Amino acid sequence: LRALRAMMSVAVRWKLLPENPFSGMKQVRVPEKAPTYFSRKDLQDLMSTMKDEWFKELVAFAALSGMRRGEILNLRWEDVDLPNRLVRVQSGESFRTKTGKNRIIPLNEIAAQLVMRRMQGSVGDYVFNLAGRRISPRHVSHKLKKHVKRAGVNPNLHFHSLRHSFATWLVQAGVSIYEVQKLLGHSSVTMTQIYSHLAPAELHSAVNRIALELPGP
Repeated sequence: LRALRAMMSVAVRWKLLPENPFSGMKQVRVPEKAPTYFSRKDLQDLMSTMKDEWFKELVAFAALSGMRRGEILNLRWEDVDLPNRLVRVQSGESFRTKTGKNRIIPLNEIAAQLVMRRMQGSVGDYVFNLAGRRISPRHVSHKLKKHVKRAGVNPNLHFHSLRHSFATWLVQAGVSIYEVQKLLGHSSVTMTQIYSHLAPAELHSAVNRIALELPGP
């Protein structure tokens, strides 16, 4: 509905329609669904089925960085700052970030080592490539689904689940929703709230900071 309304707005702006027929339509309420994510064991089981080293590294990097599929496949060496353990996600001629905004992502030690390994003998401009050519997003998603089936893990898991895993593991480790929001590049913390129910222990720790002495009976 959002897409149709946006298309019709363009038609009105181009004077192809007198008014937007979707302008008064209410959006359908969609029940909130918990994100599908890999447990660490599931991810290890999945990666044990992979023979292609480049794909294993790509999957590991996705889970360690929280970057979207398109952001990873369009990551260029010029956007990597290894000494400072940073990568820059930005739009280019052939790629546009989801929000249209650029952001800086810190890499943990394992992700940085992985990128350093790929730098040795690298061919082409892209960090992840096949013979110097950019990898097709569809090829990556299809390949992952094959490995999900082969590993016998939850069949609903897909490539974007690696991003969910990154956020889930952080929240479960006690990282605040606001920090996770920044790392994921969400424009609003509302989008990040889907992970908040995964940290009940941390929430108990928070409410236990309130002390009140109750009067005796």
